[in-house]
This record gives sequence, C-alpha cells and structure tokens, in this order.
Amino acid sequence: MKKSFLIFIIFILFGVSLTTFFLVLNYVDPFENTFLALFSFMLSYTLFVSSFFCLVLYFFKNIYFRGNVYVYNILSSFRQWFLISVFFACVTYFIHIWAPMILSSILVFISLFFLELFIENHEK
Repeated sequence: MKKSFLIFIIFILFGVSLTTFFLVLNYVDPFENTFLALFSFMLSYTLFVSSFFCLVLYFFKNIYFRGNVYVYNILSSFRQWFLISVFFACVTYFIHIWAPMILSSILVFISLFFLELFIENHEK
C-alpha cells in the first residue's frame, strides 16, 4: 500500500468521523435511546481523535525523519492513538455510569498497555 493512499484514507476517515461526531451531538436524543447515543458518540469520538492525531503525528514524523516515514510508522501511530482514544472513551463511559473511575481507569490503561506491547512484539 502506498503511503499517500493511506494518508488519504485516514484523512477521509477524519472527515467522516468529524461529521458523524457533530451529527450525533446535534441530532441524537440521549434520553430516548441511551445505548445508541452513547455507542455512536464513543465510536465517532474514537475514530475522530485517532485519525486526527495520526495525521498530526505523521506530519511531525515527516519533519523529524526528513521525509523517511514508512507505512509501518503510520499504522503504528494510528494504532497507538486508537488505543489512547479508546482509553479516554472508557473513562468517559465510567464517568457516565458512576463507576469507581480511578481503579477502572488504571485497569483499562494496564490492559491497553499490555495489548500494545503484545501487538508490538508480534509485528517484528
């Protein structure tokens, strides 16, 4: 897969998820269907944050490595920002359901951290 095509796909994902995020915020009634509102909000939020910061990190890596950024770097950046945005979505969900946030957040962080280490270990 070419690097420019992958960046184009991530940019399209950013645009679609940003539009979906604003549509969910404006048109979905959370009191009518709480599960649908929360699920669509968290999904669009996760995709929006991960694609946005993947693009930002790609441009920083492009400057830092002087244009020698490979597809592996882009995919690992997207995966890492996806895991970080999943963590923040889980914390938001814990706040919503009044769960013990500190302990739950630590457990989610540790599990996502070990998932990232597992994936990083098996990629090489």
